[in-house]
Amino acid sequence: MGSIAILGAGNVGQAIAGHMSFKGHHVRVFDRWGRDLEPIEANDGIDMTGDVEGHGTPSVLTTDLAQAVSGAEVVIVAAPAFAHAYLSRELASVLEPDQLVLFQPGVLGSGVELARMFAIAGRRPCLIAETPTSLYTCRLRRPAHVYIGAIKHAVPLAAVPSADTPRALDILRPYFDDRYVPGEDTLTVGLNNCNPIYHVPPAVLNFKTVEDADGHPLHTLVTPRIAEVIDALDRERLALADALQVKAASFWDFLNTAYGVTEGSFVERVVQGYGRQGFPEPDSIRHRYFTEDIPFGLVIWSSLAAQIGLSLPLTDAFVALSGPLCGQDFVAGGRTARSLGLLGSDVHGIRAAFIDGVV
Repeated sequence: MGSIAILGAGNVGQAIAGHMSFKGHHVRVFDRWGRDLEPIEANDGIDMTGDVEGHGTPSVLTTDLAQAVSGAEVVIVAAPAFAHAYLSRELASVLEPDQLVLFQPGVLGSGVELARMFAIAGRRPCLIAETPTSLYTCRLRRPAHVYIGAIKHAVPLAAVPSADTPRALDILRPYFDDRYVPGEDTLTVGLNNCNPIYHVPPAVLNFKTVEDADGHPLHTLVTPRIAEVIDALDRERLALADALQVKAASFWDFLNTAYGVTEGSFVERVVQGYGRQGFPEPDSIRHRYFTEDIPFGLVIWSSLAAQIGLSLPLTDAFVALSGPLCGQDFVAGGRTARSLGLLGSDVHGIRAAFIDGVV
């Protein structure tokens, strides 16, 4: 049995922590503020329903990051994207080269950001990897009780530098079997994150339901015309990938890979992929479909595109519209070429950072 640290005690963090401890691994869970740890302690662990039925009891619950990661073979970053910069700064000062950090999921640039923090700290980096989406589709039904709607069949993973990907997969296999599969590199993996594609258009274009906290499952908000907007936004992401010389799968191909959905109209495929989960959201302007998918999805796509002279008008329109709707400056608070140290980079410079770890 292995030793694994989970950073973040939200939906994904509790799903992984519950499942890994249920399988017999030594699990430490870190939460910066500790609020999400209290129900786990009171429940003597995490109850799981859905694809996994059982109860898992982590060995350590802590607000001390160093205690959580010290000696852990694998460190899973399952915290929201807006916490990645803070965690990367802290992890770069405490992790050792033989440890593996997995951003699960990452957002485009998570691995590059951590590698850059190691460089700034003047320390040899640990093994760094990321995925484009969570292996677990899950939601907390109530504190310390997580519903796992699905464990995806296959999720691509890549390391920084990409030559380290096979080693990362070997380390992760005893924990997650063969569900992580080789991704080309973190640029390809990051640009294959389809969350903003599916989450942002129905959330923004049905904003009254958000303000009213109606809690409709997202797939019920996807009309035929909104599905066309999803497809158009996806085509801009694919254009960026093409300009950066990487291959990205369409959102519709992702539904096939993750959920086995292959037929029907756009709306029918969304329902087939997500209908059985029926999570009631988005219900707030602080929901992650806004606070993560826009500043750490659409914004970094737009920022990298600007470095190479590519226009993404629909992407930019959603960023511009979402700011006033949510009362936030998503560009100022988001991930950009500047924050990754890539301001003024050309295609070669961007590829070198993501593929070779040159920051």
